[in-house]
Amino acid sequence: MFEKFTEKAIDIVKSAQICAIELNHEKIYPEHLLIALLSNNNSIIVKTFSVYKVEINELKNDIKELLNKRAVINPVEYVVFSDSTKDLFIRTLNIAKILGNTYVKPEHIFLAIWDYPQIELVNVLKKKGIDVDKMKSMFYNVLSANKQKRIKHPEIIEKRRRNDRTDSIFSLIESADSSKIFDRAIAKLSTSHYEILGTEQIMQSILEDGETELNKTLAEFGVTSETFSSKLKEVSSRQAEFGDKQIIFTPNALKMLMNALDIVREEGNASILPEHIILGILKSKKGIAYNILKELNVNEYLLEEKIMQPIEKQVNETLYIMRLAKQEARRIGNNVVGSELILLGIVLEANSIAAEVLRDLGVIVKDAREIIEELIGVTDDYSSSEITFSQRAKLILEDAWNIAKSQNKTKTTADDLLLAICNQPDSIAMKALSKLGVDVLEIRQGIKNKLENCRI
Repeated sequence: MFEKFTEKAIDIVKSAQICAIELNHEKIYPEHLLIALLSNNNSIIVKTFSVYKVEINELKNDIKELLNKRAVINPVEYVVFSDSTKDLFIRTLNIAKILGNTYVKPEHIFLAIWDYPQIELVNVLKKKGIDVDKMKSMFYNVLSANKQKRIKHPEIIEKRRRNDRTDSIFSLIESADSSKIFDRAIAKLSTSHYEILGTEQIMQSILEDGETELNKTLAEFGVTSETFSSKLKEVSSRQAEFGDKQIIFTPNALKMLMNALDIVREEGNASILPEHIILGILKSKKGIAYNILKELNVNEYLLEEKIMQPIEKQVNETLYIMRLAKQEARRIGNNVVGSELILLGIVLEANSIAAEVLRDLGVIVKDAREIIEELIGVTDDYSSSEITFSQRAKLILEDAWNIAKSQNKTKTTADDLLLAICNQPDSIAMKALSKLGVDVLEIRQGIKNKLENCRI
């Protein structure tokens, strides 16, 4: 349910939880949510009450008096949602939908409170001379009129650089982590009378790779070597694998590997694992292997989440930085991670060599956030689509990966990312650094000095 709540709305729910514990209540009630809403002095809700000359602290105390009868004797450490609050959240989602808002804002929660039947709060406000119906009508009008346009990230409209990544893919599939998968897949070509490697041979090869954790996960979703092969026998044409041209891989197999390569770079790894290939198939949504997964009624979202869990547990600078960058994108109401959010992710990570260099040059989180928000804008709404990367951000990930590979590193690190940012002078990240008074030469020299000190 809360995946549809903006960060500000989730903060209200968290504050209500704290309020319930402080008042020694075992459940969170709508009244706790209102107290949380009234605790933000800069909100439109508090400003509306000030128009009615209502003293906010006095109103909060009146609400707490209503809740006194629900207090328990023993201290409370854990609270749950009351039935009335659960129902209120459903009403909140409906109100947001009616108003054409993709995500729930604090104002939607506020409206849902007054829509809840037989709520004692209404009587409290009426005693203070507030016309609740008029106030509700005003909020409906405000939320309908102030629907914000989605921020269009400046780097998303850049013309994409034509880049043949085939060489990168071949270097990865020859690594120890994946070579046996592709050797086995290529061996299947002679038995299937095909000359071009497709997603189905690669998928079969993965499924025959013994009792791996990945295969156990796939089996939970009904995908085994037997079920996949059975479905594959029913395929009479490879049309789903081809576009206009034929290469060593079918076009969709190549697309799948490119997707896997993108995932690898976002995680900061140097090898394509079988897990990445499955994720690449799910992301491409094309080809024989994907079609068979659909026929086996695989829940794509749950499978992706299960595969990602062990990967995300790895201690990896780049993976952590990308996660922080995505969190910042959600915080400012954008669904695009640009070069500037990768930079902010490095600053937030705080423990890497790159973060130390930036800190030595006077770059702190507060200043970096302010400059970045000034450059790309902020909204409190979210897009329902997944978080994506701008073309400039993808180039930075690619460049960082190449820097790491040139130094024979197994993983991309934060200093690789920062050096890659320095190689993109027209990026928003570099504009932000310029406004922060940081020079590229200072960054490069700072990284060089710290790496040399580490070797001593």
